[in-house]
Amino acid sequence: MNVSDLVFGLMASQSKQEYSFEDLRWLTAPFQVTEATLRTNLSRMTANGVIQTSHQGRMAFYSFGDKGQRIRSNVAHGFVALDWSGWDGTYWGVIFSVPDTHGEERHYIRKKLTKYRFALLNPGFWIRPCHPSESIPQTLHTLLSSGYCRLIRFSNHSEFTAEQMIRMWNLRAVNRQFIKVLALIEESEKKLPFLSADQALAERMNVGNTAIQTIFNDPMLPPQFLPQNWQGDHIRKQYRRFDSLAAACSKPYWEKIYQKEDTK
Repeated sequence: MNVSDLVFGLMASQSKQEYSFEDLRWLTAPFQVTEATLRTNLSRMTANGVIQTSHQGRMAFYSFGDKGQRIRSNVAHGFVALDWSGWDGTYWGVIFSVPDTHGEERHYIRKKLTKYRFALLNPGFWIRPCHPSESIPQTLHTLLSSGYCRLIRFSNHSEFTAEQMIRMWNLRAVNRQFIKVLALIEESEKKLPFLSADQALAERMNVGNTAIQTIFNDPMLPPQFLPQNWQGDHIRKQYRRFDSLAAACSKPYWEKIYQKEDTK
């Protein structure tokens, strides 16, 4: 986990609307992040639009920018199982064509589509089942306005089989990773009662980073397309349990950022 990911995770794990530099220095201390490194990463995150900065006198305060809010929302989406019971069988398709000289644009499109749980059907044609809660036209607005992409909604002439969907989204490999991380969560949960508050915070963030990245690989597909023994719902449930326990164990450390506000 790099420092920017750590800062993002720490900010997202608390309910504060904004964080002073001292707040973030305190929260990152258990991870041996130096003040200079923290400042460098905050500047980079601000430049990238992930966070935004405001000032009160000489003090700087940090909160999520528009890009950070979108990332946070997309991560949170991965923890809410979709109800596919009323699915009408339609799909979103993104068709794109990029000149060979614009390889970076092609890479960006593929990366964006993967991030939003699309899978490659054919070269230049990516799909995902259509669920109304995902608001795909709005979500992909920037990509669609690039001039390279077109969004369509379609019905398949003959429905995809479960095996085809399993291959497209590489679901068996994803499930194996779920099982591996479930074991990590279980092992870490056993350690929590024996850790100091700052150690529990470090455990929460390190294990959480691995778990969240793994959960994010769940493409959230209709259940009829999932392999047997699919662990998607189970890993979400177990991670929420672990995170709640780790938050309680680490509270004597992180609650000091709130106590500082109470004494102002």
